Amino acid sequence: MLDVDAIRAQMPSVVNAAYFNTGTFGPFPLAVKEAMAAHVDGVWTHGRIGDARYAEQSDIEQGAREALGRVVHAPADEIALAHCTSDGLNLVVGGIDWQPGDQVVIGDFEHPGLTVPLQVMGERRGIEVVIAPITDAADPAQVVADMLTPRTRLVALSHVVWTTGRIMPIARMAEIVRAHGAVFLVDAAQGPGCVPVRVHELGCDFYTISGQKWLCGPSGTGGLWVNPASLDRIQPAFPGYPTMEKTPDGPRMWGSARRFEPGTVTHTALVGLTAAIAWRESIGGFDATHAAAMDLSAYCRARLAEVPGIHVAEVDVPSPFVAFAQEGVAAPDVVAGLEAQGIIARYLPGTDLTRISVGCWNDRSDVDRLASALAGSACGSGSKTG
Repeated sequence: MLDVDAIRAQMPSVVNAAYFNTGTFGPFPLAVKEAMAAHVDGVWTHGRIGDARYAEQSDIEQGAREALGRVVHAPADEIALAHCTSDGLNLVVGGIDWQPGDQVVIGDFEHPGLTVPLQVMGERRGIEVVIAPITDAADPAQVVADMLTPRTRLVALSHVVWTTGRIMPIARMAEIVRAHGAVFLVDAAQGPGCVPVRVHELGCDFYTISGQKWLCGPSGTGGLWVNPASLDRIQPAFPGYPTMEKTPDGPRMWGSARRFEPGTVTHTALVGLTAAIAWRESIGGFDATHAAAMDLSAYCRARLAEVPGIHVAEVDVPSPFVAFAQEGVAAPDVVAGLEAQGIIARYLPGTDLTRISVGCWNDRSDVDRLASALAGSACGSGSKTG
C-alpha cells in the first residue's frame, strides 16, 4: 500500500494547493529538483565540453531512453527522445511521403498537438482529414473501421481522450488498421503514467510519450516508441546529426528509433525526467500508483455526483480523469473560481467541461475540498438566479 503522506511530503506543490492538473503539468517530486540542481552545478563547475562530459551526455540520453522504455515495457532502442508529445506526433506526420488525396482518420476530440500538424500538412500536400466520432461512441473501434477507405494512409488517435478521460480500445483498433495497411499513430500524451502501458500489446506503429504530464518530469521531455516492424514505414522528419550513427566508415542512419530524434536535447531536463521515473518506481511502481489514483478518482466521481448542479461525464472505460459540467457556470469561470480557493483544475476548450486529474499524490482531503468549493459556488449561483 502506498504511503501517501510520504509521497505528498516530497511534493510541496500538492500540499500548497489541491493539485488536480497533472494532465497538463505533473507536480515535481523532490528527487527531480535535486537531480536537476546537481546536474546544473556539475556543468557550471566543470563545463559542458571535453571527453568526460561528452560521455556523460551520451549516458544521460541513453538513461532517459531506458527509463522511458521501462515505463512502456519496451527496450531502449525502440525509444526516440523527443521534446514533447507534439514532437512525436510531428515526427510521424512529417515522416510520411504524402500524396495529394491521401486521407487521415482522427478522433473527434483530438488535441491541437495533432490537429494542427495535420491541418498544415493538408494545406501543403493536399491530404484530407476525416473525423471519426469516437469519443462517445458505443464501439469506437467499429466507428474507425467504418471510416477507412482505400485512400487512408494514417489513423491517428488518442489512447486516453484528453477531455473525458475515456480509454480507447487501442489493441482492437490496431488490428483493424493493420489489416487495412495504414500507419497507426497513438497520441499518448495522457497515456504513460496515467494508465499502465505495455506497448507491444497495443499493436500500434508509433506511440508518443509525454514527460511533463503524468511522469512528473520537466517540460521539454518526452519520447516516441517505434514498433521495430514499422521502422521503415516513415522517414526521419528532421534528418541531422542526432539521426546519424558515427562509424569508422562515416555517418549512417541509426538502425533503431534514434533515427527519428528531432535535435539537440536538454540534458538537465533529461536528468530530471529519469529521476522522476526512478522516483515513481521507488514509491511503488506504475501499476500500484495507478491503482491508487483509480481508487481516489472513483471517490471523486461519487463525491461530485452528490453536489447539486454538477454533472459528471460518464465513460465506459475510466481513467484517473474526472470531467464535469456545472449548471449555469462556464467552465473557465469554474476553473478561475476554484483557483481562487487554492484548487488547480483545467477547463476544456470547445466543451462545457472542467477536468480533474487525480494522481497518487492527491488524497481524500483534496477531493472533499473540491466538492465543498463546488457546493458553495452552486449555492451562491442558486441564490443569485432564484
